[in-house]
Amino acid sequence: MKNVSVSIGLAVLVLAGGIKAQDVTIYWGVPGKNISGFTGYLPKVASDGQNIVATIAGTGTGFSAFENELGPYQPTSLEKVAWTGDIYPIYGPSLQIGEAPSIALAFSGANDYDTAIEVHQGGQDSGSSLWFQIGSIGNPVTSATDINWGSASQLAPGPWACGPVPRGCGAWPVDTGYNPTVAADNNMGPAGTDLNRATVVEVHQTGSGLSTLYYHVGILTLGASPSISWGASLPFDSSGVSQGYAPTVSIADNQVVLVAQGGGGTLWYAIGAVDTATSTIAWTAPSTYGSGYNPTVSVYGDGTDLWVPGRVLVEAHQVDEGTGSLVYSVGFLDGASPTSITWSATTSGTLNTNIPYGTGCYPSVALAWDGHAPPSQVSVTETHETACGSAATTEYAFGHLIGK
Repeated sequence: MKNVSVSIGLAVLVLAGGIKAQDVTIYWGVPGKNISGFTGYLPKVASDGQNIVATIAGTGTGFSAFENELGPYQPTSLEKVAWTGDIYPIYGPSLQIGEAPSIALAFSGANDYDTAIEVHQGGQDSGSSLWFQIGSIGNPVTSATDINWGSASQLAPGPWACGPVPRGCGAWPVDTGYNPTVAADNNMGPAGTDLNRATVVEVHQTGSGLSTLYYHVGILTLGASPSISWGASLPFDSSGVSQGYAPTVSIADNQVVLVAQGGGGTLWYAIGAVDTATSTIAWTAPSTYGSGYNPTVSVYGDGTDLWVPGRVLVEAHQVDEGTGSLVYSVGFLDGASPTSITWSATTSGTLNTNIPYGTGCYPSVALAWDGHAPPSQVSVTETHETACGSAATTEYAFGHLIGK
């Protein structure tokens, strides 16, 4: 079962590194390499947690077509990710045109299908309509070449159930927003034991700039004909005081981590506990953790790992608003109901954060268990553009968490 795999992976990490739980960095086996000719604007990467990654991006700034590419893990090769080289436009059923796409993957332990879900801004409602699609990949190890996307549908402000691919959802009241981000829980379903379902969380801005954030919780049914049932659109902070820009969300075992830009380049995070019965999230108050731009986060683990009593996460961001240094930090969510992030520190207690690893713009990260011990079994795949403000070459980096 997946939980056992995660626990073994994290246990191997502590044995291989001989480390304290909070003294962790990334060994980059691939520090930065082009993705098979992939170019795009605002690229995002997602992992199914064990077999494959996918990247998605717009083909230009503003409203443009979307493209995606798959990359099965190949830990024993020098490349680490075997990008297919097949770059596909996204249809739903006509060519999708929009802005700011985000993608998530979920693996079905029942039949070995991967399910993908993507969200984006559409051109309706003055460019603020929110759309999503779900699709199947087939066996991610033996037959993963492209995503079989179903019909695109608009997100609704209230709960709604959408049928199997390719029927979609039909007409309904629509939700609006900007810069949507989506994540799927790879820890065996909403209750932690269901091989056929996964919890999905979507977060978006209500305005085009710094603004209040809203979220949806969905239950994704996996397999050859995936479907989703969405909950209502709800405010992250009902008081309206907390505002954010460029949010990224990640979820592990129904614990959610959200990072965003605040005013003046301040970065903040919040942690949430998902209640799948009510499709709600109990969020902590935002906590600032530094300054930077376009933050990204990925969290992994089931809360009972042998390595640490919680979950591990990687956060990355730009140091400057334009093209420049990219930095990362490793953190931990301790216990069953975490309320804060414990950031990696050296044995002397000094924080081991904001570590430079590359140059570019718009980073995106995805953690996974890749099944190979050296140097550890917990891997991170990262993507970014080589330049800001245009559809530029997309690069990826691949590494493993290690002890210093």
